[in-house]
Amino acid sequence: MIFTRISDAGIPQHPFMHIDFRIVTAVLFCPLLVAVGAVAAVPDTLPLDEEMAFRSAANRVADSVVRIEATGETAEGLGAAVEARPGSGPSSGIIVDSDGWILTTSFAVPQDAKEAIVILSSGTVQGTRKIAKIFGRDLGRELVLLKVETSTPLPVPEWVPRKELVVGQWTIAVGRALSSTAPSLAVGILSATNRAWGKAVQTDAAVSPTNYGGALIDIKGRVIGILAPLPADTAGMNLGTELYDSGIGFAVPLEDVIRVLPRLKKGERLTPGILGISYRSRDLFTAEAIIATCHGGSPAAQAGLRAGDTIIAANGCPVTRIAELRHVLAPHYAGDTLELVVDRRLKDGGAPNDSQRLTKRVTLVTSLPVWKRGVIGIVPARTGSEATATNPLTVAWVWPDGPAAKAGVVAGDVIESIASSSPDTDNQSDVLAIDSSATLAGIISGMHIGQSLEITILRDGKRSSLKMATAPMPNAVPAAVPTVRPADQINLAGQIADKTTVSKLELAEVARPALVVLPAESSKNPLGVLVYFGVPHSATEQKEAAAWKTAAALYNVAIVLPESGDPQRWSREDIAGVARSLNALRSRRSIDPTRVGVAGRGAGAAFAWVVAEAFGPSVRGAALLDSALPRQATVAPTEPGQACWVLFGFSTKKDAVKADADRKRLESAGYPVGIIDTEIGTSIPTDLLCAWVEALGVL
Repeated sequence: MIFTRISDAGIPQHPFMHIDFRIVTAVLFCPLLVAVGAVAAVPDTLPLDEEMAFRSAANRVADSVVRIEATGETAEGLGAAVEARPGSGPSSGIIVDSDGWILTTSFAVPQDAKEAIVILSSGTVQGTRKIAKIFGRDLGRELVLLKVETSTPLPVPEWVPRKELVVGQWTIAVGRALSSTAPSLAVGILSATNRAWGKAVQTDAAVSPTNYGGALIDIKGRVIGILAPLPADTAGMNLGTELYDSGIGFAVPLEDVIRVLPRLKKGERLTPGILGISYRSRDLFTAEAIIATCHGGSPAAQAGLRAGDTIIAANGCPVTRIAELRHVLAPHYAGDTLELVVDRRLKDGGAPNDSQRLTKRVTLVTSLPVWKRGVIGIVPARTGSEATATNPLTVAWVWPDGPAAKAGVVAGDVIESIASSSPDTDNQSDVLAIDSSATLAGIISGMHIGQSLEITILRDGKRSSLKMATAPMPNAVPAAVPTVRPADQINLAGQIADKTTVSKLELAEVARPALVVLPAESSKNPLGVLVYFGVPHSATEQKEAAAWKTAAALYNVAIVLPESGDPQRWSREDIAGVARSLNALRSRRSIDPTRVGVAGRGAGAAFAWVVAEAFGPSVRGAALLDSALPRQATVAPTEPGQACWVLFGFSTKKDAVKADADRKRLESAGYPVGIIDTEIGTSIPTDLLCAWVEALGVL
């Protein structure tokens, strides 16, 4: 009996899940067979027959698998010591056209490579070394097309159509990195047919740098796909090489590559297609595909998609979850056109669940223009979460000299709807109901700066319409941010009348709980949050927290003061502790997600930026005092819903020049950047930072 393993092909399927078929066989069938007495004898030659079948399959494709070396790399036997980094040693490739076209991966030929060496494996040219020119690249699948000159036609393997692939079938990984004269083999089964968001199949054969670029074949010797180090981002692995030799390997189906081979031969760089939307939910696996924002100038915006639309089908495939939409979108390239079907809630009249179904055609693009956040200058009343925001949206205060202030909006106004027109939609004006601050934020994020709009407000029982245009996100904290709590509640001597407390954010799994300065609870006023990193030290003292009490009470901001694991420095190991501390705070009190910031001084400021990077859109602002960005900081272009407000401050004005290069770098990537125009001295500007947290809620 041949034993193998099968995996559940259902969706969702965890990338590490498989079932041992031997256990299933033993439990279900063996007792029955013994009882009946009808078990045929297992032939003694079965192991040999099985091995011969594997060898025969590999022999059919062996001549089509070649060895790839970086230019100048000549040493044999390096494959056994290859590390998981591009260009570090020999790799493999597959001949895909008899005229000398060879497919490999970017692991073998990284982006900065100009050429590669190919060692052929077949017939009279076996062992021949040839310089290969680099033609096209498929950046989404990490593939590279090479061309060698040959006077003899090269052997091209037979490939397997996708429709014939079955989970549980035999697979054999064939590579050439260990030796140019004999292929290396690894046997397994096909674990899944729709991995890497639809771009790859999965095998449990050992896949490593020794056979990246080689062939994954079936038991007949036909090529299923090219073995590639694709990232397993659903498991937090984004390099594509973390899983090597783990029993989880990926191969790009050769059928998919053959389809775009003519484009690669022309030297095209095939890039992943971008639609230009963000989702209302951060749960990318089970949540509905409801659009939160459309990037201005994106294919989505040009097609007329807008915030609040629910995508229910893509290219004929039903979509009930964001993950299903990603499976449709991810395999497509820039330039591909897709058909999307959306449900859109009716703008006027009808029952609350009434909607219209629209079909939109979108052409994906390589990149999006740098997105810069626009605002109209209103600050909504605080809400406990974006999912359960207040209905209707009430204005808490208006940004001085902003578009809303100039149009006549005042605190207490209720925003009921917004009408806008855009060149992306042929200047057609739509009236959209506003039921939360999240809805308004999504609509404004999708607008161009300077785009005209009209809002309907309710004031003292009367409705009126006010016209304005979006303006760039302000980069300086207003001189007089209204306090959330009346100032007369705070004794001038610094005694807190409303019982602001200092305590530890203790949870069972938190080894070093942070201190928190916690204003008195108010059911109508969720907390803003500021996580502050000072000098690295292992125990935060009460006296450090006391300096924050007055400002925290005035602006209803919880101040979280973590401690560092190493008394001498902040490190990435401290990030997990910060996350757990915030979870502990959320378990105690309601938090407004639009008013969460991080700040620090010196080394603590550099770490604050690292935390902001790690937490992504959950952090709305980062204030860096007496520090530039960390040397290794990454500054990714901003996207709707991910535009962190950066604030620099220095002890003396002459030190402000230290932030000049960082300011330009951040602004070119779309970030709003402000520099505190007063000397902050040696004390912590607690009032300014708490006012800044309140101002983070601006729309």
